[in-house]
Amino acid sequence: MRINAKVLFITFIIVILLLVTNNTSYYWFTKSLLTQALSERMESTAVQIRTSIEQSEVGSFFVEDLIGENLRSVALYVNDQLDPDIAKVTNEQLVELAKRAGIDGITLMMRSGDDIMVGKSSEPKELKLMSTKSFGYWFTAFSQLLDNKQVTIQEGQKLPNFWSGIYEVPASGSSDVSKFGYFHDGTTNYLTCVFVNADKIKRFKENVGADTIVRKTLSSNPDILEIAGLNGVTFGTQPIEYKDNNGIPFISVYDRPLLFGTYEIMNEQDATYYRKAIETNKPISVVEKWQGKPVLKTFVFVPVKKKMTEVQSEIPYVIAIVSDYQSIQDTLNNQLVRLLLVIVLFTVFSCVFLYVVFRIITKSRETAVKSTQELYIQNVDLMFATIRSQRHDFLNHVQTMYALLANGKKEDQMKYMKELIEEINDVNDIIRIGHPAIAALIQAKIALAMRTKINFSYEFTGLEGLALGVKSVDIVKIMGNLIDNAFDEVNKFPLGERDVMVSGWSESGQLTISVSNPVQPDFQLDDFNQMFSIGYSTKGQGEHQGLGLSVVKERIEYYKGTIEVSVADGCICFQISIPMQRS
Repeated sequence: MRINAKVLFITFIIVILLLVTNNTSYYWFTKSLLTQALSERMESTAVQIRTSIEQSEVGSFFVEDLIGENLRSVALYVNDQLDPDIAKVTNEQLVELAKRAGIDGITLMMRSGDDIMVGKSSEPKELKLMSTKSFGYWFTAFSQLLDNKQVTIQEGQKLPNFWSGIYEVPASGSSDVSKFGYFHDGTTNYLTCVFVNADKIKRFKENVGADTIVRKTLSSNPDILEIAGLNGVTFGTQPIEYKDNNGIPFISVYDRPLLFGTYEIMNEQDATYYRKAIETNKPISVVEKWQGKPVLKTFVFVPVKKKMTEVQSEIPYVIAIVSDYQSIQDTLNNQLVRLLLVIVLFTVFSCVFLYVVFRIITKSRETAVKSTQELYIQNVDLMFATIRSQRHDFLNHVQTMYALLANGKKEDQMKYMKELIEEINDVNDIIRIGHPAIAALIQAKIALAMRTKINFSYEFTGLEGLALGVKSVDIVKIMGNLIDNAFDEVNKFPLGERDVMVSGWSESGQLTISVSNPVQPDFQLDDFNQMFSIGYSTKGQGEHQGLGLSVVKERIEYYKGTIEVSVADGCICFQISIPMQRS
């Protein structure tokens, strides 16, 4: 009996070790897979935010350029109204002239030794600026205008005899943020500065800027706790502080460590992860504790890209996304507890069964020695076979749950786990790819339409809760080519007749998009198929001719959609329908 007891004890220890090793390894394997899935989801969200912000910035800088052009026109008017000698100009004249010109202020600047100072101004606070030598590239621009009547530095907006910097906090403290324009054509002994409060730019950024994009992302993703845009130059350091004429310190708009969003869930290691994301140019994800709960932090670096359009400034930054990790931790903990219960019950049952078998076998001391040994071996083999089967099943369960989670099958996953272990906590929904790409495309086309004087209108209805059955990149290809084709056509018309209308709606499981624009009176819709063939174009010789509509047709056919073309009342209308699915 001692030998059998010893064998039973050793077998029990081996079973326990195998089960503990097996369960521990699969626990960490599952945790790694779930963490990776959440991390990849956050990276995808960061990319969508980045794309939306880039399109928004293009639009905001375009608005700044328009204001800059208007400031130059005002500066020409002001220069024509004033005496070319600054000594013969009074501050009262400038106040009255600023009112007539519809701007917030006029300042005349002149050299003072190797410095440049304010000589006359309609704004009393501006008169206290006795030196601009510490203004960096702004001072360089002032000097070049006074010396050469032209500015050559890379920064800012450069026009003939004119330069305008980014909208900025004025050093005089005259307003929160202003837009300045500087003019000098050599006919005066002073530099003419005209400025307006940058309310339009601020309103534009509030409506479509980064903070709005962040708020919308947070509202549609409840498991994301915080999003922050960390300045790629000044975060983690003490930015340069300037003082206005009242001695109040201020930081430049583009030197702020936090560019957008909020940064309240902070950790002393964040600066390390921030630098690592910049140095490697790869997403960095870490699990941390915040208020006693686990969170996943993902850092994605957004470097300065080669400029595709003439914008005034571009800052590298890091998008930091904090997401709730508690649901994954709860899932893992509950899974571990239930698997352990199943394993322990199975182990106890197996050990009791083996013990009973050994007791029966050992009762036959003389005649059953051989059969006892055979039965012992047989049962041990059976036990290990069962354990191996359990290990195999556990792997299948883990892989099945991971596959369901990775493919967004939350309800199927919950049903599967409930059948396996009766109950399990909810797992957060996988992020749905929504419509940020469409919004970003429309925003970009609005900016293009403004530059080319096109009356661009759009309307989308009934798309709430709609899950696109087509890749975002393909829907952008389709809509982008149709809109570009319409823009090219209406550019042939005089101003006031350049109308492009885009509309979209969902109906009967279909997403329908319509793009219409006027065409020339002699336009004939003779051959539908010819219009969508490669090389067909109504434009003159140049680049990118005859490809847009062929791309549209190829993508529509790929998704088994339809496209209709009609001409009525002098307008051509392209209407596409793509099968969709409700989320």
